[in-house]
Amino acid sequence: MEPVGMVRRPLELAPQGKPYATVASLPKNSTSIAVRAVEGGADAVMLNIEGEDSSHPNHFGSYDLHDVYINDVISTVSVPCGIFVGGARLLTEEYWERIMSSAFSFVEMYAHQMPTFILSDSRVKKISAVGTGYILEQVRQLSQMEGIEAIDVATVPHQAQGAPFSVLDYATLGVVAALSTKPVLLRTQKKLTRADIDRAVKLGVKGLVVDPCILSGADEAYAAEVAQLAPEVSPGSFSGGVLAATPR
Repeated sequence: MEPVGMVRRPLELAPQGKPYATVASLPKNSTSIAVRAVEGGADAVMLNIEGEDSSHPNHFGSYDLHDVYINDVISTVSVPCGIFVGGARLLTEEYWERIMSSAFSFVEMYAHQMPTFILSDSRVKKISAVGTGYILEQVRQLSQMEGIEAIDVATVPHQAQGAPFSVLDYATLGVVAALSTKPVLLRTQKKLTRADIDRAVKLGVKGLVVDPCILSGADEAYAAEVAQLAPEVSPGSFSGGVLAATPR
């Protein structure tokens, strides 16, 4: 029996009463930032390790370097917590077991970096990110794989991140949404207006993964910036930044 606060809470990609889910990919593995994400309306938070992108220096480092901060987040917020594992280090089964000593609900990786043994791990849901260079048949096949719960469309090259969401981005999203047999998420690597989000939802997008690359970087602004992307949060749905725990 896992202790209260360390339960693997199920990730819901269709939150009750909301048109889409909001997953906040944290700019750093910090409890205060996670609490702000929940205040902003995030349905789940995602911690990060083994980052390769120099624009996100707080995503660098191993699980062993971040484990204290990670476990503090998981035991504080009562929304599902996931982890994004980058490609800076080979993910062995031994290393994976160390990561899974924390009560993660889901893991996300780019498909070309995800070892096949993760597919059969029933402890967590698996989200496959698809990036630039993936071909359409690969995306279709990924969505049909047993063990993959969702596809995260993260196809914006580094040099274009932070620009306004374009017609080409919309078209690419539409192609993936039409191909995928699993729920499709959109990683916010470009600036999205409310109208852009509405269009994405009409295409069938089930959630946004809030990427730090489009945010100001100021900790005190984080809740408001997440709230601009999340569906409207009902009054009283959180208190002090920590959602009321659901008995299980």
